[in-house]
Amino acid sequence: MTDRWLQLGGAATTLIPMQIDGDVPEHVLEAFGVSGADIELLSGGRTNRTMRVRAGYDLVLQHLRAGGPSDLLQVMENLVRVTSHLEWQHAIGGDRGEPRWWPQLVPTVAGKPYVMDEQGDVWRAYLYTEGRVARAVQPPAVLESAARLFGRFSHSTNDLDGPPLAISTPGFHDLDMVWQAFEVEREHASADTERRGAVERLAGDLALVEATRRRIEERCAADGLDLVRTRVVHNDTKMSNVLLHPVEPRATAVIDLDLVMMGPLWHDIGDLVRSASWHTATPPPAFGEHQTVRMLRAFISAAGPAVGDDEIATFAAAGPRLSFELGVRYLTDHLRSEPHLQVEGEDGHRRRGRANVRLAAEMLNAYDALRPATDELIARR
Repeated sequence: MTDRWLQLGGAATTLIPMQIDGDVPEHVLEAFGVSGADIELLSGGRTNRTMRVRAGYDLVLQHLRAGGPSDLLQVMENLVRVTSHLEWQHAIGGDRGEPRWWPQLVPTVAGKPYVMDEQGDVWRAYLYTEGRVARAVQPPAVLESAARLFGRFSHSTNDLDGPPLAISTPGFHDLDMVWQAFEVEREHASADTERRGAVERLAGDLALVEATRRRIEERCAADGLDLVRTRVVHNDTKMSNVLLHPVEPRATAVIDLDLVMMGPLWHDIGDLVRSASWHTATPPPAFGEHQTVRMLRAFISAAGPAVGDDEIATFAAAGPRLSFELGVRYLTDHLRSEPHLQVEGEDGHRRRGRANVRLAAEMLNAYDALRPATDELIARR
């Protein structure tokens, strides 16, 4: 492996050291018809590695490691079904001249959508598309265009025929399971001399955590979040999962469909609102009521009749619900000897968890203003 430099565009151009990763099996490259390629590692997480492959034309090669919380075969089954459906719509619809706004899988030479190796890892390839990923403050136009794209995703997948998508990640967004895991780790860490200090550092936050949980459960029950239908949802609508135009302030594509499953639409709204609160000019996280209403309006406009009034009625509680869940996940990792979520910085899991819980509480405090706004969005339809 040798050092390379990757230039990241944007308002502030940054040069960061990268690695050419030679750890791609030859049979994988051959499966995608690649030889003599220049391979740059774009990211390397606990579960996935993403590489840019230059071999006549550019590919994004991804390595999905087995052993994580998701069934990789079901992940790929869902991905193929959804992207094939979007391709079909593009072929027969009135947008054939428009650029595609979803990931385009590149099949292997044998015509298969991916390669699975002996370890159960999955290798897949996408066409490379120029763009940038949101990492810092974003103007309102970008946030609204991202909401519009995710609304378009809801509209375009609403008529996906056949059996429901596979549940590739069981228990995803199950708050009861998340809370139970938190309680179990608290108990185990309290009995472990090496982790007892982590429990003590949480003592000042527990009152807010438990009070916020009670408020969210009451609000979700009152707004019927468990009563709306399940449908195809993206399930990971954070701002880093849209591709931004290289220069213009707008989102151009939805990316990362690995958590696409059946679920209620508020999954997507909640994570979108939560994520947008980390990309505002105020030091993060900061909930903006007016910006949220504009994003909801953009989402609903793009989704059209695919979103029901009863679903819109859940949107005001969706943000705090998803923010709180993620906060508890981070706090659980703070107590674990081996965290599941990657966070940078000292005491990062506790800081990130506390910030998300506080954001959830802030959203709940704004609920009385936000819920009438969602009712107005319903009335204006």
